[in-house]
Amino acid sequence: MRNLVALSLLVASAAFAQQPAVVSKVELQACGVYESAIQNREDDAQSASGKRTIVQNYRLVNETSRIPARIGVSFGCQVTLQGTPAGQVVDFRAALLLPRGQATGSQAYRIGEAGYVGYTLRTAERGPWVLEIWLGDHKLAEKTLTAE
Repeated sequence: MRNLVALSLLVASAAFAQQPAVVSKVELQACGVYESAIQNREDDAQSASGKRTIVQNYRLVNETSRIPARIGVSFGCQVTLQGTPAGQVVDFRAALLLPRGQATGSQAYRIGEAGYVGYTLRTAERGPWVLEIWLGDHKLAEKTLTAE
């Protein structure tokens, strides 16, 4: 009987582990100017540069939608994926529409846990910078930050 209960629990947990993630919404919060430390750079075929920068110890300095247009200023938002099952890792695409074009990169976060998506200015270009979060062909969130 014990073996039957253990087998039932194993089958139930395996079914849960294979359950596809369903993201119902994306929350963009704490948007503004950030400080962070670069942890690593890795290859990213979805990025315009072919690389993705991994940051750690990111900290919100100023919650705002107006970003100083200065080289080296980092900005972004905390991103929280809402859906089921909680804790499952989901890959998504973060797109940043620049005044002169677009930059994209892949990201992966656990459902229900906040992560950071951002950018560091390489030029002092003024204008709207629009952060979009995409899952497949569906845009789930958007936030405009203006460099001035």
